[in-house]
Amino acid sequence: MRVKLARLENFRNIEFAEAHFDADSVWIFGRNAQGKTNLLEALGLLNAMRSFRGAKSAALVRKGAAQARLLFCIEHETLGQTEVCMEIGMRSKSVSAGGSQVARVSDFVGLFPALALCSEDIQLLRGSPLARRKFVDMAISTVDREYLDSLKRYSAALDSRNGLLRGDSHDGDLFDAFESQMAHSAHMVRQKRAEYLDAISRSACGKYSVLSRADGEGAIINLKPDCDISSPEDFLCALRQSRAKDRLLGSTQSGPHRDDFSVMIDSLDARRYASEGQQRSLVLALKLAFFDLVKARGNVLPVLLCDDILGELDSFRRDAFWECVDSSAQVVATATVQAPSSGARAGWTCIKAEKGHFESQ
Repeated sequence: MRVKLARLENFRNIEFAEAHFDADSVWIFGRNAQGKTNLLEALGLLNAMRSFRGAKSAALVRKGAAQARLLFCIEHETLGQTEVCMEIGMRSKSVSAGGSQVARVSDFVGLFPALALCSEDIQLLRGSPLARRKFVDMAISTVDREYLDSLKRYSAALDSRNGLLRGDSHDGDLFDAFESQMAHSAHMVRQKRAEYLDAISRSACGKYSVLSRADGEGAIINLKPDCDISSPEDFLCALRQSRAKDRLLGSTQSGPHRDDFSVMIDSLDARRYASEGQQRSLVLALKLAFFDLVKARGNVLPVLLCDDILGELDSFRRDAFWECVDSSAQVVATATVQAPSSGARAGWTCIKAEKGHFESQ
């Protein structure tokens, strides 16, 4: 997949701007606070209409404007030359592709994969279980519609059950209905998490070996399930037995929504025992494993978005990083300095960012 043009209106600090990306390697440079990351964030919305910076819709709309509008011209493996249009309001968003409105934003997930790498990715190791669950859920949802649908059904039923727990209802039939939906969806989610996590772990281990050049040093990702879900019936029984305790606490205390994932280097917890360099190499390996998963199972070569990460890497790791990146993938990188004139990926097309405008050099 290639992004050829991005047109932004009332997005973040950008009143109106166009940027042309008709190249395999695009380098966006300029001083801080000129709009580089904002442009990359806009491109990242192609993946799932979600900001890789975790921003809500209201934060994406320029101050004083009612909504932001974005247009992308894309060259796609299966869809050919396609235009994607987005409208983002304070509390709503919509998207159309190829002139047709996408009925639900969830139907858009994975159609135009764009993977962002940024310094905040270190929270995959150092942050909460929620950050790790979001990463795994997005990776799997991008390539597996059944997983995304099961996750949505589980989340909807979980919200309904939590509402009952916090209310005055003791209607057993209502609890039974929501718990039954939770049990069947939870079993599917847990099975697919285990399946895909194995593939991600194998790929990440290979990437980490290249990035760290560590002789025999292995990395692995394991699912840390919150509870046993051997079958839908077992989980349904557990939910029924926990109603009284969950009512006291006001929420469902067990299920896939509380799963975590451990990341190990040579059988040691990377969060506690890995060095700064090891952790950053491991996070890059995880994100690049996501790239490989989408490439292999989504049948589309994602666009790779690098938000000022290359400056954080020493020359050794920069060279190793390019060894791990598919040479035919489009890469859009941001930095405060001009593009390197030599190295593993030379021949950058350069764009200067200044006060929310982007000028090809």
